[in-house]
Amino acid sequence: MQGRQHKNSSQIWKMGHKSLYPFLCVLLFSIPRITLSQDLSNVGDQKPISLDGSLTLSVTKYSVAGAIARRPPTSWTIVGSPTLGIYGISFPFTFILSDQESSFRQPFDQFGVSPSYKWITLHLGYNSLTYSKYTLAGITFLGAGIDINPEPLRFSMMYGRFQRAVEMDTASTQTYSYVQPAYKRMGLAAKVGFGSQTSFIDFIYLHAADDSTSLMRRPDSLNIFPEENTVFGINTRVKIIEPLAFESEVAASFFTRDLRSPVFDSSSIPKSLQSLVTIKSSTSLLVAANAAIVFTLPHFTTRIGYERIEPDYNSLGAYYYTSDVENYTIAPGFDLFQNKFRASGSVGIQHDNILKTKISQTNRVIGSGNISINPAPVFGIDLNYTNYSTGQATTHLLSSDTGQYRVRNVSQSASVTPRVILISTETSNSFILSVSQQAYTDLNPVTQASANSQTTTGSFNYNLSFLKTGMNIGASILYADTKQATTKTGLRGLTVNGSKSFFENKLSLGGSLGFTRSSIATNSSINYTTNTINESLNSSFRVSTQGTVSLSIYATENSSTVTNATPFTEIIATLSYSHNFSF
Repeated sequence: MQGRQHKNSSQIWKMGHKSLYPFLCVLLFSIPRITLSQDLSNVGDQKPISLDGSLTLSVTKYSVAGAIARRPPTSWTIVGSPTLGIYGISFPFTFILSDQESSFRQPFDQFGVSPSYKWITLHLGYNSLTYSKYTLAGITFLGAGIDINPEPLRFSMMYGRFQRAVEMDTASTQTYSYVQPAYKRMGLAAKVGFGSQTSFIDFIYLHAADDSTSLMRRPDSLNIFPEENTVFGINTRVKIIEPLAFESEVAASFFTRDLRSPVFDSSSIPKSLQSLVTIKSSTSLLVAANAAIVFTLPHFTTRIGYERIEPDYNSLGAYYYTSDVENYTIAPGFDLFQNKFRASGSVGIQHDNILKTKISQTNRVIGSGNISINPAPVFGIDLNYTNYSTGQATTHLLSSDTGQYRVRNVSQSASVTPRVILISTETSNSFILSVSQQAYTDLNPVTQASANSQTTTGSFNYNLSFLKTGMNIGASILYADTKQATTKTGLRGLTVNGSKSFFENKLSLGGSLGFTRSSIATNSSINYTTNTINESLNSSFRVSTQGTVSLSIYATENSSTVTNATPFTEIIATLSYSHNFSF
């Protein structure tokens, strides 16, 4: 068996598959991945068929002076979101009709339904299930599954397509339209366990394999090969005594990078394992595990955890893993004075190179703390602090290496957020202040001059609401400064806003005015400033119980001292009508 250095083709296709289709008139029925659940025990009380939703028609005017137009002068859009109901099961849809040429990802048209009756649940169509962190962990599949949980029995099983075949696009020469090829992948997973939600043990099996004949052209030149994966996992949670519990997840993954590779000499492999796994020359066996002790009292809890994921650990039932990592963490938390004081935190030690196969090893210390103080309903304050330190040292001393740390840095951040909320029978006042500072300190004397940085940010928000008249007034202030090497950047901003409702909330008017200034200064006397003014007006009128007319206007004025920068003004106005329907 051997290790592997490759990318998960499922991950690449799911995250990077781009098929761009331009249309003069776009009618896109884009049905996002929807998993619907319904208890069939009361299906007789549901309405047989229903249809409700909304339809919005919009016309937008656009103008710009001093810059290149980002959109046409006039455009229109029709957006619909009908929902079809059949005996209480909802089937939501979304469509967009526009005059604009559009580029978009291939429509997903994914739909799934999960009806249930007492302790039996079916999963049909597109769904995602999670058996454990290291086996079947939320990947989307097209197929069927079933959960049977008559406590204390715990049983679940699924079978479906994890990935569809995608042919290599040999005609495209443009990187942004390149299609990542992928083999068709089918998967089977099952979970058998015993217990309840608080104490249980589960045994998990996963097998996924690519169809090596599903592509006409082999993408071997791209290091994409038909893969196969078998994972065995055990999950458990045991209540030792009333406040103390133990939980763990363990998984062993047999990952075959190229299922066309020759079969490995199996004389040293147990026959019981040979019946479940086919070991080939490109197969690797890797392990991932975590365990924790959880101690819980009425006002105190702590969790002591450990996690180890070996290098290149992978499961085709998940999208992504951070591998080659070992973590030790402790996370306590408590509250006092009837929950008026709450505190929590965590401290962890992390390192890579757990199999000692790298020349260097990276060590990290991660700490964080949070305090929330709420002595009275009118006042509260939140305090947060994080500290991340990283050090890298060689594991094999070379002649030119002293064994000292080559990389050492510390990242720190702290924030304070006090708030005051005053509520009476007529008004509501809120004052929220937030101040934070972030610092990155490079302890390497060679690179610290250019790497060290410090950022200070602050914001203040005020809002006044007149509860009886429907009027709201607000203002916000923004401040930010960053220093790194010889460069200093700054941001200052002020925004005021207001809104008012009339005629028993049938008519609503609102607007805002904001000003921001950003600056860049260097030691070489290079200074730039950019000023931006943002204005907005919006209104809506409810013409009936189902229809609303809205008008919004946004304007931006921008000027800058950057060489050859031209001031510009941009205005966008949108008139729309929305209609809600129900049949």
